[in-house]
Amino acid sequence: MELLYILLSIALVVDSILLIIIILMQKTKGAEIGAVFGSGAAAAVLGAGAANIITKITYWLGGIFLALVFSLTLIHHKLVKSQTVIESIPIETKIDLEPKKQDTSPPPPANQESNSKGE
Repeated sequence: MELLYILLSIALVVDSILLIIIILMQKTKGAEIGAVFGSGAAAAVLGAGAANIITKITYWLGGIFLALVFSLTLIHHKLVKSQTVIESIPIETKIDLEPKKQDTSPPPPANQESNSKGE
């Protein structure tokens, strides 16, 4: 389970980096700002329909990102299994509600030495 967690974490980092790059390649309404981050390069590499392709790639990468985050959350929850406050309270021993049977026999006689003065 831990290996799966590590692999999905690496996939999440790669997906995040690709998502950042694809978002920066998109043209914005203010094209001057988009040109600074390389939006013109997308049109040169992917052709005239680059906006549609980049938009679809962005949707897919965003969906993969969400799926990875949800799956990592579930795996982490199963790995940690944190205790609640109630579970951390120490368990007390049961109190016996029945009265204990008292010993009704008379106490043993004490050793009495005879105080005889010459007997």
